[in-house]
Amino acid sequence: MKKIIIIEDEKDISNLYKLLFEREGIEVEEIITSGKVALEKIDLLMDRLEDIIFIIDHRIPEKTGLEVAKRLIEISPALKNQIIIATADDTISQDQVEELGIPYFLRKPFSLDNLLETLDKIQKST
Repeated sequence: MKKIIIIEDEKDISNLYKLLFEREGIEVEEIITSGKVALEKIDLLMDRLEDIIFIIDHRIPEKTGLEVAKRLIEISPALKNQIIIATADDTISQDQVEELGIPYFLRKPFSLDNLLETLDKIQKST
């Protein structure tokens, strides 16, 4: 099973994700609160990115979620299938996410069941 990295600056939301995943037996490797730190971490994890699912909020400090996602896809186009863009930011659309080739877009607020179903789809397809 792949590990999860949550890129989310809202502590309440990231803690909710973490509790949900722990309850489901899914390991959260790290919670990252800024785009800049996320990009630095990606560079450190270069040799094992394919073992990670990224849940990325679009509106995060220093870089946007889409900028972080684009970096992952530059490294390996296959990573687009391991990214979930989960955001309440209405300045981005599902179409913009799909243009990058990312099939998983969740508009906040969404149900935790919906998030788990999306994770399940990723696990089965990678």
